[in-house]
Amino acid sequence: MKFTCKVITRSSRNEMIGAENLNRLDLGMKEKEDDLPEIKIYTRAVPVGGKANKEVIRIISEELDVPKSRVHILKGETSNKKIIEIDD
Repeated sequence: MKFTCKVITRSSRNEMIGAENLNRLDLGMKEKEDDLPEIKIYTRAVPVGGKANKEVIRIISEELDVPKSRVHILKGETSNKKIIEIDD
């Protein structure tokens, strides 16, 4: 499963918004990168030394109830817009 993610760092909360947009992935739709569903992640972490990326992976794994080892950042390691993939 792939989706895009906009990360807001230095927030007052750790939260994932828009998980309901991921439901259309369950329909087995093959989509282009531009058509991937988008979620927002608010994190208290700062974007220094990969701390925010680690926190994004932790938040996604908790919210979607998957192990952290299955969540990967495919694109956007140093950007606030990321493409995330969760292994089957």
